[in-house]
Amino acid sequence: MKTFIIISSFFTLMLQASNSINTPMSVPSLGNVTVLQSKSDKELAWVDEQIQAILPSRIGVADGYINSLNDPMKYTAQAPKSGDGMIKMLAPPKLGGLPGMPLLPKVVEEPLRLQGLMNKSALINGKWYRLNDPIRAYTLAEIKPGSILLSGSKGQQLILFISKQNNNIKINTK
Repeated sequence: MKTFIIISSFFTLMLQASNSINTPMSVPSLGNVTVLQSKSDKELAWVDEQIQAILPSRIGVADGYINSLNDPMKYTAQAPKSGDGMIKMLAPPKLGGLPGMPLLPKVVEEPLRLQGLMNKSALINGKWYRLNDPIRAYTLAEIKPGSILLSGSKGQQLILFISKQNNNIKINTK
């Protein structure tokens, strides 16, 4: 049994030695020294060049310019489509009013909802407001990290809180 193990290990070593995949790359030497440069060195040099190209510091937008904007988000408006051959028709008259008296539609105002805060601006019902801007019968008096204070003309005050917070967005400043 010992002889079988010794002979099988000897043949295994012979097979591994003759396997060209496991042998290290050798360069025949004829007196001159030849150095092979692998492709990975060239690729690393290319990566180093790309890193050097983007290393210069980038200049951003000044804080004063950002604070001077009324709306920090930029929206592109679509051009209105013109009806070339269409005839505009008047709306049918509304029934139920007294003759000779115009019908005044009921104006239902949406309640004020604080949707977001950014620097010294507050997003209320889809529109950005800054300090001392009028909002209906109120003026924006104070902006806090999670709420705003609106003051009315008769001394009444209204506090709006951010109703929903998104935990998916995290901003870390170091």
